[in-house]
Amino acid sequence: MTASRWARGSVVLLVAGVTSGALADFEATGPDGRRILLKDDKTWRYVEPDTAKDPKPAAEKDGADKPVAAGDKKSAGEVLLYLDGKIDGNRVCRLELRMVNNLPYEIRSLVPEFSILRANGVVYDSKFSGFSFIKPGDSQKREVRFNGIDCNDIARVKVGGGDRCEMGDLDKFANAKGACLAHIRVEPSSVIRFDK
Repeated sequence: MTASRWARGSVVLLVAGVTSGALADFEATGPDGRRILLKDDKTWRYVEPDTAKDPKPAAEKDGADKPVAAGDKKSAGEVLLYLDGKIDGNRVCRLELRMVNNLPYEIRSLVPEFSILRANGVVYDSKFSGFSFIKPGDSQKREVRFNGIDCNDIARVKVGGGDRCEMGDLDKFANAKGACLAHIRVEPSSVIRFDK
């Protein structure tokens, strides 16, 4: 009888522990390596690396703990674009690109233009490369190939275009030039100068 009572008590404690644990805040690491605090009230914020100096993280001061309202672009996050590498061939340069979706909604379609410039500032060539169906927190890789030029002859890769994106409240019928590109933060690269 006491063994049976003990077993029932253990089950109740186990269920109580699982239930309370499911509602607790927890940390996760994003695809870009930043720590994210996921809160039980369905909000999130980035965890600042050094909170010893300031007990209230900067993200919390900006109101990032509040749920993202429609049209609230400030706390909605951003899209990160990286130039991860280059593959040199015989008068061919292949650039390895990676897009990370830190927005609270899916990127259904985003097609930026990548222009390569020589040291004299002249655009040698431009290519479009599409990224599609990237869920929040996911990343996607693409390779863009430029023929007739060695990677060492490219001084800069400039990101532009992308005006007919489909993400959030933006769709391919929106005429807001530059609105899609405004959601993208181009991260500096040690491979080749990479910017907007």
